[in-house]
Parts: sequence; C-alpha cells; structure tokens
Amino acid sequence: MKFLALSSLLLSAVVGVVADSGIATFNNYDAQGGVACPGFPSSNNQGNGIYAAALGDLSPLWTGPKCAGSINGSNCNGSGGCINCTGPSCSGEGQCGNCFSITCAGSADGETSGSCSGQSVKVKVVDACPSSHPENYCKLSQFGGNVPANQCCEAAGVNAFDIATSAQSILSSYKYNININIQAVSC
Repeated sequence: MKFLALSSLLLSAVVGVVADSGIATFNNYDAQGGVACPGFPSSNNQGNGIYAAALGDLSPLWTGPKCAGSINGSNCNGSGGCINCTGPSCSGEGQCGNCFSITCAGSADGETSGSCSGQSVKVKVVDACPSSHPENYCKLSQFGGNVPANQCCEAAGVNAFDIATSAQSILSSYKYNININIQAVSC
C-alpha cells in the first residue's frame, strides 16, 4: 500500500499537474495605450519569450480587490460595442508580474477548422480584464452583443486570460478563442 501511494506521488511529480483550466481570448498590447499593472510596458513581448496577458477580475486566480466600476448599459451601442469605453480602476491586482504556462485544450467556440499545437507559451500578467469595463460587458446579449460571458471576462468562476495576439499561432491554428490549461510558473 505504501509503495502504491509513493508511486502515485512520484508519477504526479514527473508528469506534472495541470493547476487550472480556463479560456483564452487575444489582445494586441502593442496597440493598447497602457496596462493596469504599474511598471510594465504595453507590449505583446515582455522579454525572454514571455507574452503579455490580462487576467479577468472574476477569475478564481485573481487576487486583490475586484476592479472598481459598475455596469451601465448606456455605455453600449446595442450591437456589441461601447460608446463610452473608459475602463474602471484596477489598482491592487495581486497577480501583476506573475507568470503562467498556457497550453491549448481545444476551441472555445466548437470551431473544427483548426487544432491545438501541443506547445505552451509563458505569459506574464501585466493587465486586467475587468468585468465592469464596457469593452467587455457590452459584448453580452443583454446589451446587443453575441459573445458568451466566459469569452469576455464576464463569467464568475472562469479563469479568463486575454493573451498577446502574437502567442495565438503558437498555441493553435484556431481562428478564435480557445480553452486552455494553466499552470503557475516562475518568470
């Protein structure tokens, strides 16, 4: 019995354990005016082969206070976009500067024309994906959009990562959002 328990423990140490799962959307940080985490550049490339990422403030991996702000339908244009696209303050995000290994686990949309590459990318959290930002909540059907809540940082309990667009083709050949496996790693 002790041998079996020790073998099982050793096997999980060798194979590695997937810490979490979630959804990846993609964002061009090079074209963005800034990021929520102080001291980090608004750049897809964070150096040493590490890509930029934002973590959703409803994600179980999020630490610190939720981003300040509220949902206001008058900020939405009725077809999935926003009119007043000013975002909330996201001070105190506890994952700023932390790195994660991300691997594709399949299409988030049921897309069949692509596949996962089997490769992982390392991302660094440099931004937030706030549920109270009009760029996110205006995509929901109740505001005229057509994006599922888990794909726009609007679903509680879903680890939502908005990853640099330059990492998308490394992870998969899917055109759209993907399901991911997530593991905390050192930077």
